[in-house]
Amino acid sequence: MQAICKICKHESAFLFEATVLQKELVKYYKCQNCGFIQTEEPYWLNEAYNSPIGSIDVGLLQRNISLSEQVSKLLESIHTKNSIYLDYGGGYGIFVRLMRDKGFNFYLSDLYAENLFAKYFELKDAKINTGFCCLTAFEVFEHLVDPLTEIEKMFTFSDTIIFSTELQPKDRISDINDWWYFVPEGGQHVSLYSLNSLIQLQEYFSCQLYTNRYNLHILTKTDLVDPFKKLIIKKPSNFVKIKNRFFKKRDQNEIQVMRESLLMKDFEFYKEKLSNDKN
Repeated sequence: MQAICKICKHESAFLFEATVLQKELVKYYKCQNCGFIQTEEPYWLNEAYNSPIGSIDVGLLQRNISLSEQVSKLLESIHTKNSIYLDYGGGYGIFVRLMRDKGFNFYLSDLYAENLFAKYFELKDAKINTGFCCLTAFEVFEHLVDPLTEIEKMFTFSDTIIFSTELQPKDRISDINDWWYFVPEGGQHVSLYSLNSLIQLQEYFSCQLYTNRYNLHILTKTDLVDPFKKLIIKKPSNFVKIKNRFFKKRDQNEIQVMRESLLMKDFEFYKEKLSNDKN
């Protein structure tokens, strides 16, 4: 049994079968070229997304808090007072709210989840629909049924995509229980990436790839300034030269754009919206 890799279009060999959503027997395939793992065509997704963010995702809050801290530091190198950002697949709006509280003008886009924490700050509310300073997509890539098409769509919003998805472990995978990130109980993880498959994405989109080689990555068509230079991946021979860290300490003498939290401004904005809605 074989399939065609959705990343590099080479042959993908049958890896194993596993029970998804506690009832569907699903085939998993692994690319013989880039190592990308994909399921058979996911006919079960409508049921899987009856609850867009499953109860099994107990790390939701901790992950958003951690990412807001990491991304805040990362954006210091490209942030200006007029920068506008888009969180793609932003779920309940937790990350957008956290980033706005830190002074970053973030908006939200999500086709499935209800926006609970960033109302009035969705894509339709932004002053632009392209040319965002960067697009973030956290725990989204593993959900993509057609990664190349969806990533191409992301690039229409911004030339820089900051995303999280856990890369496959170095240990051999031969069973669904060999890696927790399959999460078959939820049925939503249908695309699982290796480092080589990210390199294939870099080549396909003619962009640069930065990664911590674990769970946080950047695809960009822009030349980013330090602190990213030492993390760029251009070809496999560079792997051993990449430090297993994502940020370096910033020069204290470096000029930084001062940010003011948008918390109180948004609070006043909400009050005005609520008052207008009543009238």
